Amino acid sequence: MKNGEVLRDALGILADHAPQETDGKWLEELTVIVAPILADWDVETCWTWAHWPERQALFPSTTKQDIGIDLVARRHSDGKFIVIQCKARQLEPDGTGSGISKTEVSKFLAAAASTHFAERWLVTNGAVPLNANAMSVISMDDRPVKVVNLTADVTAQAVVGETATDSQCSHCKDPGESQTRDCMQRDAVERTVAVLREHADADSGGLPKGQARGRIILP
Repeated sequence: MKNGEVLRDALGILADHAPQETDGKWLEELTVIVAPILADWDVETCWTWAHWPERQALFPSTTKQDIGIDLVARRHSDGKFIVIQCKARQLEPDGTGSGISKTEVSKFLAAAASTHFAERWLVTNGAVPLNANAMSVISMDDRPVKVVNLTADVTAQAVVGETATDSQCSHCKDPGESQTRDCMQRDAVERTVAVLREHADADSGGLPKGQARGRIILP
């Protein structure tokens, strides 16, 4: 199945579940499938916690049992890991859902504290914010947590009509060929993101630690 078809199927699944109260297992399964397709996510592969190949090597005392981590993804740009918890909500017609509470994130924050993880994400099926208590707990941690709206990102990718594999130019398939403009732009973005991540914990440019910034100007 081509990536465009996968995205359309994903949008159908998201729409079907939006008005329902569910346990979120479906959202985990869907995220594993679409994560490597979403260009902005920079994900090479995504696994459930139980099927993550490095789990026993990096966390030998753990089992396949849920410890607050639902998924682990490997970044395409540098091979580092993203740790993910999925939160499905019954959504209103405008795509909003009830906030994520302190209780819901506490177990995830504890389990995701390891330095083996470069990023920590909460993936939701709609516009679902962190409530005040959850924000307070996260603000006390020196590592950020990113809230990701899967519906919005799948929709954006489907509208663009490009994915990492479906839209490969001849250069991507054969480095001996000339690059297209889109290919050069994608290459510039990926290289810039990689450099910013290298300097994420540095005092580069006179900015406080962790606040490195950059600007990409593309034709």
